[in-house]
Parts: sequence; structure tokens; C-alpha cells
Amino acid sequence: MEIGSSSVQLNVNEVDVNGQKLNRNNKCGARAVTNRIYDPENGTSCHQCRQKRNVFCAACKNPVAGKPCLLKFCHSCLKNRYGEIAQEVDLLSDWMCPKCRGICNCSICMKQRGQQPTGRLARKSKARGFTSVSEMLCKESSEGLELNNAADLPIKEHTSEKELVAGLSGEPDGINALKDEHVKSKKVKREIKEEIPFPTCMELTTILDIEFTQEDVGNVLQFLEFCRIFEKALDIKKEEPGAILRALRSGQNTLVVEFQKKLLNLIDSELESSSKTASDGKNSWLKVLEELTIASDLVLKDFPVDCLKKGNSGYCNLDMSNKLSLLNFICDEALGTPKLRKYMDEQNEIFAEEKKAAKTKVAEAKEKERSLKQKLKDEIAKPVISNEDSLSNSAHPALLAKIKSEAAEAHAELIGAKGTMPKRNQCCETLRIEREYLDNNGKALWKLRSYNDDVFLLQDVNINDEDASEVDEKWFVYAPEQKEEVNKYISSRRV
Repeated sequence: MEIGSSSVQLNVNEVDVNGQKLNRNNKCGARAVTNRIYDPENGTSCHQCRQKRNVFCAACKNPVAGKPCLLKFCHSCLKNRYGEIAQEVDLLSDWMCPKCRGICNCSICMKQRGQQPTGRLARKSKARGFTSVSEMLCKESSEGLELNNAADLPIKEHTSEKELVAGLSGEPDGINALKDEHVKSKKVKREIKEEIPFPTCMELTTILDIEFTQEDVGNVLQFLEFCRIFEKALDIKKEEPGAILRALRSGQNTLVVEFQKKLLNLIDSELESSSKTASDGKNSWLKVLEELTIASDLVLKDFPVDCLKKGNSGYCNLDMSNKLSLLNFICDEALGTPKLRKYMDEQNEIFAEEKKAAKTKVAEAKEKERSLKQKLKDEIAKPVISNEDSLSNSAHPALLAKIKSEAAEAHAELIGAKGTMPKRNQCCETLRIEREYLDNNGKALWKLRSYNDDVFLLQDVNINDEDASEVDEKWFVYAPEQKEEVNKYISSRRV
């Protein structure tokens, strides 16, 4: 016997809690109909089907006029009429029932909106390829075919499903055609999604309270990231990178030269032609540096290499941009030394272990949440009959509440575990720093911990000629309050 049926025939399977068959005159109190238990006294009333049964119902969390909404929907009505899972939505703290959302298609709400009741459409909606009655009604409304709502289309409860489907399709393949239209409409909705513009930002020229030119900002950030990542390997003090940059900005070379000598001492042992070390004499580090520029595969673009032959005076005459380029050149060469290569391998192994542990933690959290949800479903599905006089069990609601609480905690654990997972295809930062987003116009979004990992930086690269010999690079910064706006833009581009 289907809920909401208009049949007046007594179902032969109707029995009371004592197992005795019911007749028309003793239909009172709790009764079992096939696998359903109707209990007008202790059952939960569903707003959609208006039946009081001992089944799980999802309660609305939306406050109406300062008071909580009292409506509840049973799992079968939510599934068939709206395509929602009652056990899942009940775990949400902000779930609104269909009536509060203005989409309730029960007979009472339809009449209040001046529309005809829909009748039983659950099977027909599935036959036409829809996930729920609500989805089918929305599709019909968008096409101007208000099913069963027009005055000239009265409801015929005796009409068979095949007749209804055939009458609406108008052809043998009508069901398949409607399915195809439904899929196409979803694609169109995705295509016409609102375009989110690139967020506006400010030019980045101030780093560590030091003012730099736009052309130097990229080199400054590169140096700071190198110092942050290899801080332990090179025994770099926390304030040392900032002190070096201030010294460069003020024209004081002592700190800069000492740092470069430290790196050159790592490098010059691998130069076969090197007869001196960086600390042998006053100008020895420049001799080693000159040999390095000759032997290196890296190119110092637009750098006056001849100045290195003039000793310290030649180095002092370099402008800040060239000194920064030279500093990063030495840092890049140091990456190939055995000491830093070994450190990178060690850090990569640690990263791989942490990634594996994070995946295991997420898998365990998923399994815990899944098992609790299954346990909750199993408990809800049980027809709880505590004794011959009542279908309710005082311990059962408490048990369900406990399982719900445990499921909510398990979901929170899962979200936390996912937060520790590295991003897709992310590698150890000693090997490569991953950007947040790159578009087709040379704009890249970064989060650099050496600057502030709570804000986004924009790198805008413009290539001015075909052979990429002239590259114009500018850096911009977003305010902390723009973080959500930038994340929204990135998400829209990744759909």
C-alpha cells in the first residue's frame, strides 16, 4: 500500500502490533502496513505526506519569525520529491526545509500558491530520467509546460504510468529525448555561469618596510624564499635576509659580501680550474665568482661581467639591480652543491612521509564517518517496538542523538584531516614552490611565506618580443580582506 493512496480497499497485510488483522472498524492506534509502522500517537508527522510514522524525519533548522520552523520531512518524501537524503541534511546546522525555500510541492502548499496539486509523480519522474519530482516540475515550468497545473488537465489517478509518459512525450523515444534535453540544460547552465572578473590589486614595492623599484621586487622575493627554505641547511639567522637587503638598499656591502663568500665556499670546491677559495684574500671571492660565471650554464642577463675584473671597486660601482641579480645567481649555483642536494633529498623524503600519513588519516576519517552514517541508517530503519502497548522506546532517540553527535564529530575530523593534505601534484618546496594559479595571459597568483602567506601576490609577466629576450615583470599585492574574492576567482576558473 503506497502512502497517500486514494484506494478505499483495506490492505490484507494490515495488522496491529499484536499481529492480528485489522478490519475497517478497529483501525485505531499503531498499525503495521507491510514494512511501515503508522503510529498516530507516537509517530513523527511528515509535512509532505502528512503521515505519522515511526521513521526518520529531517527537521528544518530555519528560524521563522524568531522561532524555529517546526516542519519535518520523512526520508522517502525528501528522496522522491526533492532528491535529498534525510540523514545527510539532518546533520547540517543550516538546512532549510522545502517550504522555507519556497519549493514545497505538497498539495497544501501548491494550492496556497494558486496551483493544482501534482498528485503522485515519484515513479513518473524517475521514468523520465529526473532525480526527483521537484526537478521535473522545475524543468516543466521552464519549458512552459506546467504539468497537472492547468485547469484543462485534470488529475487522473487511474491513468497508468505508460499512458502518462507516452502522452507527454508524443513519440516512442520520448523518454530518451527528455533525458537528453535534461543533460543539455545542465551543460547550458554551466556555460552561462556569471563571469567573475580578475580582482583589482595594488603595486608591490614595499617589502620588510624597505622600498624597492618594480624591477627589483621579483629578485627580492626570490632571495627571501631561498633564505627561508634553506635557513637550517645554511645556518641563516632569522633577521639576516632583511639585514642584507637593507645593506644593499643603503649601499653597505659588508654583510652582502660575507653572505656571498659563504655560498661561494660551498661552490668553488667543484670548480676544477679554481686555485683559490673565496676567503683566501681581499679580492679572491671575486676571482672565484668570475670563474663561476664562465663555467656556469646560467646566464647573467644584462650583467657587466667585466666589473668583476676590477676588484672590489668594480663590485661597489654596480647598481642595486645588478647586485641583486648577482646575489640570486650565486644562490642558484649553490643549489647544485652536495650539501644542499643532500638537504633537498632529506626534506623530500620527510615531505613524502608526511603526505602518506595525511592520506592515511583522511582515509581513516572517511571510513569512520561512513561507518557511523551506516550505523545511523541501520538504527533508523529498525521498526522499534519496545512492548505490546507502545512502538516508541525511550532509549532509542537517545541512541540516535548519540550517533548523530559522533557522526558530526567524525565529519569535523575529516575536514581537519583534508586540511593537512598537500595540494594536488604538490611537491616539497625545496624542489619547487607551487603557485596558486596561472592564467593564459602570463598572470600568476602566489602565496609566499617569506612575504606573508595570508595574502595573495600577483606576478604579471609580459613578453615584448617573439624570442622572449625582453620580458617585463611586475608584482602586485592583494589586501588581506580580498582573500575570499581571489579564492572565488580561482575557483571559477578551475570549474
